[in-house]
Amino acid sequence: MQSVTAQAPVPRRPRVNAAALAAVVVGGALAITWLPLSLVLLLGGLSSLPALGAGVLLLAPWLAVMIPVVRVERRRAVAIHGITVILPPRLRSTRHGMGRVLQDVWFELGSGAFWRGVLHHHLSLLISGAFAVSAAGLLWIGWSAVDLALLYESVTLLGREVGRPGLGLIGFSAVLLAAGTLVLGALADRGLAQGLISGSEEDLREQVAEMSARRRGAVDAAAQERLRIERDLHDGVQPRLVNLAMTLGLARSAIRSDPARAETLIGEAHAEAKSVMTDLRQLARGIHPAVLTDRGLDAALSALAARSRVPVQLEVSLLPPDRTGLDREREAVAYFLVAEALTNVAKHAGANAVQVTVREDDSTLHVRIRDDGRGGARVHRDGQSTGLAGLTDRVRATGGYLEVTSPPGGGTVLQATLPIGDVEPSAPRRPAPPVAVAAPPAAHPTAEEMP
Repeated sequence: MQSVTAQAPVPRRPRVNAAALAAVVVGGALAITWLPLSLVLLLGGLSSLPALGAGVLLLAPWLAVMIPVVRVERRRAVAIHGITVILPPRLRSTRHGMGRVLQDVWFELGSGAFWRGVLHHHLSLLISGAFAVSAAGLLWIGWSAVDLALLYESVTLLGREVGRPGLGLIGFSAVLLAAGTLVLGALADRGLAQGLISGSEEDLREQVAEMSARRRGAVDAAAQERLRIERDLHDGVQPRLVNLAMTLGLARSAIRSDPARAETLIGEAHAEAKSVMTDLRQLARGIHPAVLTDRGLDAALSALAARSRVPVQLEVSLLPPDRTGLDREREAVAYFLVAEALTNVAKHAGANAVQVTVREDDSTLHVRIRDDGRGGARVHRDGQSTGLAGLTDRVRATGGYLEVTSPPGGGTVLQATLPIGDVEPSAPRRPAPPVAVAAPPAAHPTAEEMP
């Protein structure tokens, strides 16, 4: 089970601005139109539940509307009032298809943050409606006073005769009071948002705990990468360098007694030196490939697909450079995720084809790798077979999450979601498992991870 945390820190804005005043006016209009309908659906649904659950027919559409409404209210509070919204982590389903959608909805409906948002929405409309109606009434009084001043020299109000100057003063005062009423409405709306949807100290503590968990994931991923580099140097490059040194030593010993043999040994050493340089270049590519820095993610993935021994159908859809929020860290994570998956497919999956889809929207990078191999892969955290566990930590360190579906005989689907830009980071709530598993979990295992 995965979880997602929502956070929207922004710079503080003025306490009252034109957008806040406009929000009061819009809230007043919605208080007259939408608020009664929402309350009718809610109360009617609750009262009809004892009648064989008939109230569900009213509550279901009401809840379907409330979910996006609560999210919009949070964004409105951030954009208009400059409030930092801190939400506790939200659980995510590990299922797939419609079951996943329904369980995600169930998790959201079961959170206290959602119901605080619902209460805030209705109270905000009620308060905005009261202030907006009051302001409208005062504007009507001011307009009427000015209209009377233009038509008549004087009028009788409450038994007293009021001339044009008095009517003008009444109109001007009414307009000022209307503006003040809107300002008070904006301040009340801000205070309500701070009290109900900005988050509590407990939410903040959970956020801090989550950030600590993500930091541990990043440290673990870095440690595993360091071990991989050490292993590659120790098992691959170091023995070849030792062999190169021995060859050169033999050539130096034979250079006078047997020049022909020395020349042969020097040729072997030269070839070995070039081979070691190739190994070092491959090792450096494993740290951060040059093509990723020079030409970007699309070209780097195309190079991976071209080198794959299994046919790869690659689809990359990235935003234009002026709109993308993709940074170097997430590019590298996406690259290594695809590289590891393609390597495992070629070695262990017995697959005939692989589909790789990379898609970027305004807030998320989606990476999906699917093959038609044998499936049944597993993720281990036993300190020995840590390939996929390392990928999980890489993804988690970016605030994303990794899902793997690998039923025996049904191929493997590896799905990663990486947040980018000003987004809602994700991670587990009360320590949750770092990878979601459907059927036997994990993308294609490394050699140590095969059952």
